[in-house]
Amino acid sequence: MKKILYLLVFILLSSCSENENRDSEISIKSDQIEYVVVRNPKEGVYIWDMKNDTIYPNENKEFIFKKEIEIPEYIVIKVGEESLKSILLPNTKIEVEYTDSSYVFKGNNSAGMEFLNKIKRPYFDVSEFNKYQTDSTPYQITNKIKVQQDDELNEIQKLVDKNQIDERFENILKEDINYFYASRTIQIILSKQHQNFPINKDLLELSNTIEKKYPLNIDYKPSSWLDLADNILLQKPLYKLRANNSITIDSVQTWYKNDQWIPYQYNVINEYENSKIAEIVTANFLMNTTKQNNFEKSLIKVFKNYKERYPTSPYTKYLSPEIQKVEDYHEKISGNLADNIQFIDGKDVATMTELLNILKGDKYYVDVWATWCAPCKREFKFNEDLDVLLKANGYKKLYISLDKPEVENKWKDDIKYYNLSGLHMLASLDFFQNFEQNYSLVKGYVSIPQYLIIDENGNILTNNAPRPSNLTELEKVLTK
Repeated sequence: MKKILYLLVFILLSSCSENENRDSEISIKSDQIEYVVVRNPKEGVYIWDMKNDTIYPNENKEFIFKKEIEIPEYIVIKVGEESLKSILLPNTKIEVEYTDSSYVFKGNNSAGMEFLNKIKRPYFDVSEFNKYQTDSTPYQITNKIKVQQDDELNEIQKLVDKNQIDERFENILKEDINYFYASRTIQIILSKQHQNFPINKDLLELSNTIEKKYPLNIDYKPSSWLDLADNILLQKPLYKLRANNSITIDSVQTWYKNDQWIPYQYNVINEYENSKIAEIVTANFLMNTTKQNNFEKSLIKVFKNYKERYPTSPYTKYLSPEIQKVEDYHEKISGNLADNIQFIDGKDVATMTELLNILKGDKYYVDVWATWCAPCKREFKFNEDLDVLLKANGYKKLYISLDKPEVENKWKDDIKYYNLSGLHMLASLDFFQNFEQNYSLVKGYVSIPQYLIIDENGNILTNNAPRPSNLTELEKVLTK
């Protein structure tokens, strides 16, 4: 009987040991920081800040993060102001040390981690789009992509030749590179759509080939998996609907104006055959949309449908607080505007010179913003401290909105919601053009938020004042 008991104990201990060994670990040694944030994925996918773990040091000044994983995960380690990209493999340890004023990877595959952090890939913005603007054939596009892709793959091969990364890590790095350039190629193809000209059939066939070569239904999801999935589940289907005139620019504008565009896109995504992938892409779509802080009321109904469609979704608990903000917004805007909010009729103001004449006699801190500008609205959370600083230095606030006249109600609703006390003006088209040509910080267009300081004589002291989030620097400017 004792022998049987000992055998059972041995089996249990062995089982515990195996489970403990399945833990993968990240270890950071540093006495320069108070905490580390590990941005790790939920079911293989990282969506905004859904899964952030804050790690504090132990008695040895080590920051230890452990996670039991069965497949590799792409993880970002936020150390102070630095974001370190990493790939965590099952049953492995990532080591980071603070050496010579920088954070460096140590141990197995450290050279691969360093390579991962050296890769600098541009966003697909206007500048990147222009590189492919004249390319109209698969050969032209794939050749340009191949040059960049091969450069990265060749660097991996050098690491392999020097035995600096193991085979598992090599394959994951290659997968990450290949999926990124697959996603980038489809982005380029979809950018070829114009109002009256469909995308070349050869390019669409190239897109189809890429989808087959780089499937979405995989265990390890590379860092660009979500971008590729969004293109396949939403952007490409929307193009097909435009191409066969099922939707038009006019219909989209009407749906947008009537708050029907979000439900339409939601339905497009959920037509995808793989419901699990659709669930992930939908969660990402909803999170991205709520983070813009436009507070579209349709989000409430769409989210309700999401919970019914995916009753066990692990993303629901992360989306719920964002949807609650939408509900709070609509409850708050049902009230009246506060007495400390005043307006200038922007229809009668065509130039900055005219506005400055109106403002003479008082000093102003000017905030140029718009309801569609998420970075603008993120600055509003600093308004309480900003108000104290401005009052102490004899300044008033002026908000100039660059919204179009048709969203005047939305503009006033946002003023209510964010408690934007002060003076407000909805810019006319003439004023916008005058501002763009003479006062914008960038040539040819307006980039907001932008802040100005005006003295009591109607002079602009600076058109590039510090933001509310940088009150220390702003105070220096105000007290000169």
